[in-house]
Amino acid sequence: MTTIINKLNSEGERQSVASARAAVMRVAEAQGIRPFTALEDFAGDTEITADFDVDQFLRQVREDRDRPSTHGEK
Repeated sequence: MTTIINKLNSEGERQSVASARAAVMRVAEAQGIRPFTALEDFAGDTEITADFDVDQFLRQVREDRDRPSTHGEK
């Protein structure tokens, strides 16, 4: 986000983006969402993730990604 703010042309644009980001952060915090601060934050609950098969998950993601979209078709 910082690099985007630095590339904006006017001070008004920078302030607008900074205000929007602060608003999103306030909403997230109010909903109990907190930023990841360490790699361990990405790990899930071991009771849920103990038997998680990463390879199977990636296969499913690739299949879904490569499947033709039917959005908008009737």
